[in-house]
Amino acid sequence: MGNDRKGQPTIYDVAEKAGVSITTVSRFLNNSSNISAKTGQRIAHAIEVLDYVPHGNTGTRTNRTVGRVGVLTPFFPAPSFIERLEGMTPVFKEHNYEMVIYTIEGPEQLNEYLTSVPFTKRIDGLILMSVKLSPEQHRTLKSSGLQVVLVESDDDNYSRVLADDYRGGELAARCFLEKDYFPCAYIGDKPIPYPYNLHPSELRLSGFRDCLESNGRTIQKEMLIQAYTTVEDSRLVLGEFLDRGNRPRAVFAMSDIHAIGLIKAARERGIRIPQDMAVLGFDDIEGASWMELSTISQHLNDSGRIAAELLVSQIRSNNKAIQKVKLQVELIERSTT
Repeated sequence: MGNDRKGQPTIYDVAEKAGVSITTVSRFLNNSSNISAKTGQRIAHAIEVLDYVPHGNTGTRTNRTVGRVGVLTPFFPAPSFIERLEGMTPVFKEHNYEMVIYTIEGPEQLNEYLTSVPFTKRIDGLILMSVKLSPEQHRTLKSSGLQVVLVESDDDNYSRVLADDYRGGELAARCFLEKDYFPCAYIGDKPIPYPYNLHPSELRLSGFRDCLESNGRTIQKEMLIQAYTTVEDSRLVLGEFLDRGNRPRAVFAMSDIHAIGLIKAARERGIRIPQDMAVLGFDDIEGASWMELSTISQHLNDSGRIAAELLVSQIRSNNKAIQKVKLQVELIERSTT
């Protein structure tokens, strides 16, 4: 079967150009994992060359809407990401947008999303959470015509919502200085070697260290430790750290997830919190309140809400103006400091 080749290209044209069946193209459009990478590349190329728009998405980018927005995020379902999503949900619901979550498990998957014409044709706008774009990925997104808002990534090419990580580190240091919590330790995230990863841990440590040094205090090299962002890995890492004879008076953790792991490790060794060792986290996830954890709040729900509002505004007005929103952080003291 075929078509009369008039008007918009059809799925038949794509199948013919790619040298595959219509069924294979259909499976590709539905993100079937059964399509080989080589076949998928041929289909994607045919779609791009023909400027094929899947059924229901006809029209130009400026006058076409599908009532759907995408949220691209790694490490799902980290609690901090979930709370941002909770902030986005009512905004998109109010404006009748369906929110579709796309999770990234590696660099290849990120590239596959960003270079897939069907992906960009299915959504009116995109929020990227904690994703750093390469120059090539930036060019791809720009050429798609999508409205894009970033969360956490400070990229001048896009509207973005940021927390002041450096200031958060300073607040943690001031807390320890006021309470004379020394010697102190810092636990950061163990880096995952993906090019799109952000490293807020480094900014938080910089603010913490700089504030200490400006007040005549230092954090010793042996008091800097790293763990993956899970409760269990943080528990194991701090346990080994303590078992080597290290006894910090307080620990600043780059996330509440790390901090909860620290508390578990301390309790397993009979270390009282905060009498023997104080613990301060970062994020203020819902679990921090349950744990009575002192933390640096970066207003996660607000950051999600504001990002969603920015995206809706850009879609509705087709406005390319770039806005940068930097949220203030604050110290929330509970029972662990």
